[in-house]
Amino acid sequence: MGIASFTYTGNNNNIRLDLFLTMKLPDNTRSFIKKQILNGGVEINGLVVKKPAYILKEGSLITFKEPEIIKSGIQAFYHDLEIIYEDEYIAVINKPAGISTHPGKGNYDNTLVNILIGKISNLSGIGGVERPGIVHRLDKDTSGIMLIAKNDFSHNALVSSFKNREIKKTYFAVTYGIITQKSGCIEGFIKRNPKSRIKMEMDKKEDGKHCVTRFESVKSIRGVATLLKVMPETGRTHQIRVSLFEYGYPIVGDKLYKRKDTKDKYKSLNFVKRQMLHAYMLEFPHPKTKEKIILKAKVPDDMLWALDAMQW
Repeated sequence: MGIASFTYTGNNNNIRLDLFLTMKLPDNTRSFIKKQILNGGVEINGLVVKKPAYILKEGSLITFKEPEIIKSGIQAFYHDLEIIYEDEYIAVINKPAGISTHPGKGNYDNTLVNILIGKISNLSGIGGVERPGIVHRLDKDTSGIMLIAKNDFSHNALVSSFKNREIKKTYFAVTYGIITQKSGCIEGFIKRNPKSRIKMEMDKKEDGKHCVTRFESVKSIRGVATLLKVMPETGRTHQIRVSLFEYGYPIVGDKLYKRKDTKDKYKSLNFVKRQMLHAYMLEFPHPKTKEKIILKAKVPDDMLWALDAMQW
């Protein structure tokens, strides 16, 4: 547990404790500092003060104690994981297909969180003990680029960037059927399917969460499929998968959103073992420096057939 100490010099006789610490600890949000004060993590002249609005006096010695990291009990899982970028604030990784993002019912050992615990020493704790560092997720059988927060400051900043749509995501998707239009936009409202706990559905009624998915056709494949670049403007559960399914062009290999006649109609694609969806590129402001960063995740081997010799 880290400890930071400061002496108040009295330049501003009306300054609040939480505001003073926010200025002295710029890598922490004011809400985080307030929480620490309320939890007894701040002392003034050796005495615990639990009032964020406490007015400091000249010569006061303020001691700030970082919270102890709660041990999750989650075991590290050592697995090859490509780290695309890493600094003291964030890590950017290329998630393999077939791995769940975080532990859940029936799987507490072989998840991305388990891998991260074994690979990266410091992770944000805001997501809870079972989701350290996680600020967004990819479905189990979707591969590709993910942002990981290495401290709580980064976590808060990235969540804010996602909320404000400052983070742009680009996916590669392979759909059944030939999409002839060069570009398009699928818009509607996503909600939980009342008949299936794990399935989503989309319609134009405003009783779900609004979603916008833009796409560009890259090329047709073998006369039976289309390679798309997909740019979701919102981040809803299963958004790309359900949007393309409702549009009439489900993703190749998707076992949840599929047509009954798929296996017979597209026999040449029956070799595909998982949904052909890959998070390819992220464009985002660095949580600390605000510098624009653009990073790409290498397309996995099981999807290269759809790209052939194309260079990306």
